[in-house]
Amino acid sequence: MRTVAWSRRGAVALVTLASSIAVGAAFPAVLRIPRRDPHAAAFPPSALFSHRTHESFGCYACHPSTFPQALAGFSHEEMRAGKFCGRCHDGRTAFAIPGASCARCHVDAH
Repeated sequence: MRTVAWSRRGAVALVTLASSIAVGAAFPAVLRIPRRDPHAAAFPPSALFSHRTHESFGCYACHPSTFPQALAGFSHEEMRAGKFCGRCHDGRTAFAIPGASCARCHVDAH
């Protein structure tokens, strides 16, 4: 009986690991957040987001509650209101967006 329980646990663990790897492979490690207004000036460059930097939170900490699975542009006003990046970047959970160096997120990747 004990062997069966361990076999089931092992199978569940293996499926969970395999699905995590598959989901992780489906999303880019670093992505460029699209501008809310595609006709806006090119400076500053649009922000980069690193899944690797945020991986300790796990996918479901942000998806789909804070971020949809599709790329969406958003504004600094929305972030200051606690939406999108501002949900955590509030000065308590992570560095606050107001007062941070623009180059911390807005990176020209050329």
